[in-house]
Amino acid sequence: MKQLSQLFVLIFVFQSAVAQVTPSNHQKLDKIAHRLYAEGKIHGGILIAEGENVIYQNAFGMADRNLEIPNTTKTRFVINSMGKMFTAILTLQLVEEDSIALDDPISKHLSWFKHPEADDITIHHLLSHRSGLKGYFDEQIKGNIDFFIPQREVLDKIAQLELNFDPGQGFDYSNTGYLLLGEIIMKYRNADYYNVQKNRIFTPIGMTSSYNSTSIYGPGSPVYYLQDGSPATPFPHSNYRGDGGTKSTLQDLHIFMVAVGSDKLLKKESWDLMFQKYSLPEEAKRPFGAHFEPYGYGCSVMNLPYKGENKALAIGHGGAGYGSSNYMLKFIDSERIIIQWNNEFLRPLPPELLEEIAKL
Repeated sequence: MKQLSQLFVLIFVFQSAVAQVTPSNHQKLDKIAHRLYAEGKIHGGILIAEGENVIYQNAFGMADRNLEIPNTTKTRFVINSMGKMFTAILTLQLVEEDSIALDDPISKHLSWFKHPEADDITIHHLLSHRSGLKGYFDEQIKGNIDFFIPQREVLDKIAQLELNFDPGQGFDYSNTGYLLLGEIIMKYRNADYYNVQKNRIFTPIGMTSSYNSTSIYGPGSPVYYLQDGSPATPFPHSNYRGDGGTKSTLQDLHIFMVAVGSDKLLKKESWDLMFQKYSLPEEAKRPFGAHFEPYGYGCSVMNLPYKGENKALAIGHGGAGYGSSNYMLKFIDSERIIIQWNNEFLRPLPPELLEEIAKL
């Protein structure tokens, strides 16, 4: 009897682990999404899929309030820091080719970056936000670094500032670290970061609607609205390389998330490295969104509501910027994919969405 009971438990756990959202759930998903929009928790697009099969996609709110143009499922939006997943993949591709090693100090590859601790900061530290380097945007807000100056100049300024903590001794989400990874990628590919991104990620897997442009706006893009309801002003400079900034669509990001974990972009060993928990919330040196979950290389590694009371392992990344916020995630064992973007500054991927999907 005991053995039968244990077998029943194992069968139940297995069934829960592989449970899927199906097309029959479309109406319920639509009801959930409309309720979240009515409550002011989403304003943009949403896609829910099981692997390659898109179960639900829809868009809410206005792309342009003055012209009364609605958001659509084809709208191209700025993905902000979700692009850190691209940078991590491009870096691990270099590791696979033995161009760099994860334990290399950055001084080995970026001799011009003259920080006194550059010999002690490794590629691993940059990928996992454990470098201790000050965030360039934080320093710009404080007035220590000018806005709208070239990337190399920003990094030269950062090289003159003390670390927040010794390398490897804390967790502090760092856009600076990903700019340095962008510099390493451009050095070894001998090309602009966005061309590398296109040639080594977008084109190979068929992301045909993703691109980079100078402004936060671009072809097919929405107006972005600040918390006071005013439209965000387009940026007067080109995007930095490595910490985000690409424009994409729900469909392209779905293609990308299907490819995550496959041999289309990296070897299995590299994905295993990417999905480890290197940085933990209790190590965070300041309160910040990305610190709420363990972090691997270019992605958070989370246990999230999946089916009923059960949780499952998922990886993903959020992004927030000038009137925008977004999130994309994938449950590793089941391949459930959820992508959501806003052209208002809202909390990306409201928890209620995951909780309601888990009830289906």
